[in-house]
Amino acid sequence: MSQTDLLVARQALRRPLVTLPQRPSSQIAILSCMDARLNVFAIFGLAEGDAHVIRNAGGCVTGDAIRSIALSQQVGGTREVVLLHHEDCAAVPDPETDLRRCLGRLRSTFLLPHTDAIRGFLYEAGGVLRETHPEE
Repeated sequence: MSQTDLLVARQALRRPLVTLPQRPSSQIAILSCMDARLNVFAIFGLAEGDAHVIRNAGGCVTGDAIRSIALSQQVGGTREVVLLHHEDCAAVPDPETDLRRCLGRLRSTFLLPHTDAIRGFLYEAGGVLRETHPEE
């Protein structure tokens, strides 16, 4: 039995898709690294339906990520964006520097209707969440 078969078998024991509105209750979109060690919901104390969570390698602001956040804002009603990078990242050699760059890129894009509430955080190995500001 493959690992995918195990996932599918476990899913059969779960409840169906949550009957919540598609718009997140917090009006927040989170762009995070896809690292399996990061439980974005636990880090921020979120429940299903609280936020749109977008993940990629490094939590980097790529064209795909910008388009996903734009859709989240235009269709999902989100107004705030949180970027989450972490120490010991395999995709980004210097996560804090990359986070600063990503904040600048996201704040300067013309594709997002709302860029006034974009914040970035570095999740440290000890479990501390530290806010990081864009390069000036």
